[in-house]
Amino acid sequence: MKAARSLFATILGWLFLNLLLLAAALAIFFAVQLKMNLHEFFGHQGADRLRAAGMLIVHDLEQTPPDEWPEALERHGKIHGVDFLLLLREGLVFSPKKEPVPEEVLVKAKEALLRHGPPNNGADCAGGGPKPPAWGRKPHLIMHTSTPSRWWFGIRVPIYLEASERHLPALLIAASDSITGKGFFFDPLPWMVVAAAVILISVLFWLPLIRSITKPLERMTRAAEEIAKGNFAVSIHEQRADEIGRLAATISHMTARLSAFVKGQKRFLGDVSHELGSPVARIQFGLGVLEQRLDGANRERVQDVMEDVDHMAALIGELLAFSRAEMNAQAVRLERIPLLPVLETAMRREAAEAAVQVRVASQLHVTASAELLTRAIANLLRNAVKYAGYAGPITVTAAENGEQVEIIVEDCGPGVAEEHLDRIFEPFYRLELSRESGSGGVGLGLAIVKTCVESCGGSVSACNRQPNGFAVRIALKH
Repeated sequence: MKAARSLFATILGWLFLNLLLLAAALAIFFAVQLKMNLHEFFGHQGADRLRAAGMLIVHDLEQTPPDEWPEALERHGKIHGVDFLLLLREGLVFSPKKEPVPEEVLVKAKEALLRHGPPNNGADCAGGGPKPPAWGRKPHLIMHTSTPSRWWFGIRVPIYLEASERHLPALLIAASDSITGKGFFFDPLPWMVVAAAVILISVLFWLPLIRSITKPLERMTRAAEEIAKGNFAVSIHEQRADEIGRLAATISHMTARLSAFVKGQKRFLGDVSHELGSPVARIQFGLGVLEQRLDGANRERVQDVMEDVDHMAALIGELLAFSRAEMNAQAVRLERIPLLPVLETAMRREAAEAAVQVRVASQLHVTASAELLTRAIANLLRNAVKYAGYAGPITVTAAENGEQVEIIVEDCGPGVAEEHLDRIFEPFYRLELSRESGSGGVGLGLAIVKTCVESCGGSVSACNRQPNGFAVRIALKH
């Protein structure tokens, strides 16, 4: 079974599709949040970091002349991996960058400063000086510009100016090309850890379920393939009460019923053919005696009847051969025998006058029953001579292939239609259009071959040759 078409791959694909849809839903959720409420997305983490950095920046700027503020902002920007700029309510902008700040950022910054009210300068501190404006507890500006593509994150801070001798509200802005501000706005690592944990937990949760479904189905598939080949000795043991367990029990019950049916059928064929053998033989003998005493038209009529009886006798002979070949494989005595004498015996029996070429090394041996293997090869040679003997030479070859020996019987005939190849070894199966119109047979020849070979512990298969011809391959243990 191809992995791409297996149930395991299908269920696993649905698992990862589920994770993909989950990731897409989270991405859409965050995208909507970014457009609807950026403060909630960044949370207080970014505000806390900007406020902490802002305290140091403001302290540094208050100790530095205003004309050196861009350099101070640049130093702090390099430390945190972002670009800092400071906007005062009066419209002054201090930035280390030479590029102008986008107009939309300036508008939003002024709105943020005005929206949070004027600075609280009316109340005196304990030391007698004016009270500075309160530090922002959350970000007051979060926006994205497309030209250039940058993220802007600002918080309101108080800064003391000696020129005015008071604290003025200002907006400290951190700008970055990345939505995370290279970790300054927010740290994506926890989100990545959570995502990885979700994937890992999902896989660990789904994988046992997937295997618990696909493994028994795989075992039952292999068993069903063996049953389809006629091997009813397979057994399925699935100790479970769900649908899979019931399916396994049903297959086991079906296998037992099929085995009993096939054995009964074989026993019936053997018994019938055996009981018919003696009466048919007596009929043949009687017709032979009667033929000697008749002449003219009566003798021709008797000869016609004898042909039908001979055909019946041949059918009974094939049934007897098939029933004998169907004996239990454990009752067959297998031994290591030389292959060439078996092939020569079969060739003398069925193809003595045909153009048969045998290409087999004399030292080649197989593990089989000499009688059954001779019967199988003889049937193959008989079919080849009958259906393709006129088309060219018949070739019998054998060679070692790993731990097996492959015997191939090939002819140069028209072959068999592809739709029939899977069924030609079934008992009584006949082609609707045989290789030669008018060819006879009852469909037991190849069935006998299959039974004999499998009783020897081997396997048999057939295929068409290119551009024409037919080949039967027998595989036996070395």
